[in-house]
Amino acid sequence: MEQERDYKVIITNEDILIFLIKSRPDEPVRPFLLYDGGKHATLYRSENETIALDYLDDQLPPILDESQKVLIFEMDDEIEDILRTYEAPIRHVKHNTFTDNL
Repeated sequence: MEQERDYKVIITNEDILIFLIKSRPDEPVRPFLLYDGGKHATLYRSENETIALDYLDDQLPPILDESQKVLIFEMDDEIEDILRTYEAPIRHVKHNTFTDNL
């Protein structure tokens, strides 16, 4: 699992979360966000690619708890251009084992 260290989050007026992450070479395939109510989330970008979103800001867990999806914006290395956008449904779980050691 890869850790996304420099991600940003935008909260829209409708409490939709937009995660800005660095772009990856391949297209996402059936992405989703795994979330257990804690300080970390896991983005399943494709079958073989998972990305840890560590240390969520304190205002994000209540919004994630109530949301059904997030938006993902993949940015180029300088975070100047949006290269790819997509929705990721949230799969709410009791425990996210992928974030145990974070």
